Amino acid sequence: MDYFLKFVNLILDKILQAEPFMIAVPLFLSEILDVKSFGLTGGIATGKSTAAIMMQAADSNLVLFDADLCVSQLYQSADVIAELVKMFGDRVLGADGVLDRAMMREVVFSDEDKKEEIQQFIHPLVRKECLAMKVDAEHSSGASLFVADVPLLFEGGFDFGQEANLVVAVSRETQIERLKMRSGFDDATVLAILAAQLPIAHKVNCADIVLWNEGPLTVLQAQVNLFIKQTKFTI
Repeated sequence: MDYFLKFVNLILDKILQAEPFMIAVPLFLSEILDVKSFGLTGGIATGKSTAAIMMQAADSNLVLFDADLCVSQLYQSADVIAELVKMFGDRVLGADGVLDRAMMREVVFSDEDKKEEIQQFIHPLVRKECLAMKVDAEHSSGASLFVADVPLLFEGGFDFGQEANLVVAVSRETQIERLKMRSGFDDATVLAILAAQLPIAHKVNCADIVLWNEGPLTVLQAQVNLFIKQTKFTI
């Protein structure tokens, strides 16, 4: 109702100002149609990244924030590298002085306290970048939706003012099968990787929208297309 009243009042204002209606329409529509924002997450081998690609293909005006890409870029920053060296010593540097990502992963998986320390340092930086991109999208005349692809959306309490959170999910059995086929890991390694993550069933319970990725990709594509269609045309 508030949106409707605002819509009517804006039309009346434009008419009273004697502005051509066809010129006024784009102006006042930009004032009432906010760029909706959503969080997107999943688990390893659930198809989260595939869903993100499908969303961009379904809506070329969708703005996507990729948390993994953001972290990779942050790890190339001289300031971030210097801080990580302070925290963990020169062992996290390669011979060329660049951050050794393999060593960082080893630190994260072998020491829970170190893992938490890294996350407490990196996550606020990632959120800052996400918020900056969201603001840019909100002030862009061409942006339709803003989606943040964040693997640790729930684990890190990643709040950027999103309206809802989406989870791409599969059964645990499918997750294990896909992970083994994709990476060639044995059962023990696969189970260890899954044990280090929040169970996908828990993420499903936290989600506002669940995209099930069982079966052929066309099933996921249909759900993504429906989400985009319903979201874009809902004020």
